[in-house]
Amino acid sequence: MPARLKPLIRRGPTRRAKASAPPADPRRRLLRAMDLLEANLGQPQWDGPKDALEVLVLTILSQNTNDRNALAAYQNLVRKFPAGPARPDSLPRNADGQLDKIKLRLSDAARAVAPPRWDDVASLSAGELAEIIRVAGLPASKAKSILALLHWLRDRGGYRLEEQIGKLGMEQAMAEMTRIKGIGVKTAAVTLIEAMGADLCPVDTHVHRIINRLGIVQTKAARDRTFALLRELVPAGRAYALHHNLLTFGRTVCLARRPKCDECPLARLCPSRGKG
Repeated sequence: MPARLKPLIRRGPTRRAKASAPPADPRRRLLRAMDLLEANLGQPQWDGPKDALEVLVLTILSQNTNDRNALAAYQNLVRKFPAGPARPDSLPRNADGQLDKIKLRLSDAARAVAPPRWDDVASLSAGELAEIIRVAGLPASKAKSILALLHWLRDRGGYRLEEQIGKLGMEQAMAEMTRIKGIGVKTAAVTLIEAMGADLCPVDTHVHRIINRLGIVQTKAARDRTFALLRELVPAGRAYALHHNLLTFGRTVCLARRPKCDECPLARLCPSRGKG
């Protein structure tokens, strides 16, 4: 799941709040968890439009790797086919000068890093593109996905993905994008929320893990099923904040291994607490 290149904007003061007795109803449990996450972490706010094609390419590059590798692959493309002057490095860094893995939000590279010339990228062979993006891992499959996406857009008149989404509508645009091999439901949903502020909660490994641990859904490995069920449960206007709070929570407290249940404000809501 890509992150951004600058900290999220969060509304509202934070306070330490913890769960009491868990509601039996899954939707009520989800609403209580959302309230507690916002009390402890604030309410993330969408910070405005980004170029949808850049966000989608970054998201493809981020699959099955870390954000630093995805960003390095994207920067390789930019260096090879610069569309304009280089932009100042605005990446969040820790005290040691390394990229801050918690604050890093990769989708904001659509503002912080100038895009490549998409026509030049689209003219490459899959093998040529794979060599440029190799640092992101799975270069052959990612190159094919990116080229299929670019050719799909080129055949429709240009590289403005926002225009196609606007013409098709969100649901049909998701259907069209996910027909391209390598662009799944999560990848399409991430593009829509980050680039266009869609009211969706994409389901990555953190979201899937936490929602299942809380017993809100029982979907095992079926992340797309988790996404579909959450769409029915999350109140209008709150999906963006839920997604980003779950990402932060999954990186800091509800870890995949050795979750910090003693520090968890949701512990009393969670049937999985103490089970690792």
